Amino acid sequence: MSAQPTETPRVGIPGTGHAEALIETLTGVLSSRIVTGSSGEIEEVHVLTTEEVSPKQTVRNVESALLAHLDMPLDHRKISVAQTSRRTPERSADEGTVSLVVERAALPKPDGRILYTSHRTETESANQSKVTVNVEFRGDEFSGEAGSADLPRARLEAAAKATLRAVEAAARDRRSERDDLPVVALSLDGVRVVSAFERDFTLVSVHALAGRDIIALSGSSVVNDRVEAAVIMATLQATDRWVRGRME
Repeated sequence: MSAQPTETPRVGIPGTGHAEALIETLTGVLSSRIVTGSSGEIEEVHVLTTEEVSPKQTVRNVESALLAHLDMPLDHRKISVAQTSRRTPERSADEGTVSLVVERAALPKPDGRILYTSHRTETESANQSKVTVNVEFRGDEFSGEAGSADLPRARLEAAAKATLRAVEAAARDRRSERDDLPVVALSLDGVRVVSAFERDFTLVSVHALAGRDIIALSGSSVVNDRVEAAVIMATLQATDRWVRGRME
């Protein structure tokens, strides 16, 4: 009597964690789970979302995110979406607007650096989103905004641009007190998420305009929670010291 073949259990393989983390940055997504076969190919993607985004739109978002950010094409038929009445934290009161707020305490710093306090990502329409970043400098809070297509990479760039606008606002406020200070102008060069030492890092490159000179600035941050927050921290790391040096 021949032995009956046993089915190999489908479990996630190392590396799917990056894809799951990416999916969980999408608007309305609460959690995700990727199931792979013995050959390593993705067989199922299970996504739990709020009721704020339709399942059909979530499937498109997952497809686009995996392809654009991880170069991972996926058949939409492998994606299943379950919805719950649970909402993402601090949802905006405006009807039709989906938002996510990530906040970190702004602890006092002896050197008076520019501090990240919070950010908000809002879906304004089916294809557009807006990121608002709040920073604190010398006890005052400043905000910056940037819009983008509602795609993962575009939202990361918008987070960096919104941070630059907030930093510029802090510089303008300081300059209003002393008109002898130079104008601070910042332009985003690029944002990247890279993997090293079994962790993800965000890298941000910024061009700072000082008179006729263009100065290259850069910063990095470990991705511990939301990728957008790491981009904001990396952007502040790139610009904080240079900008404060111009405001003394």
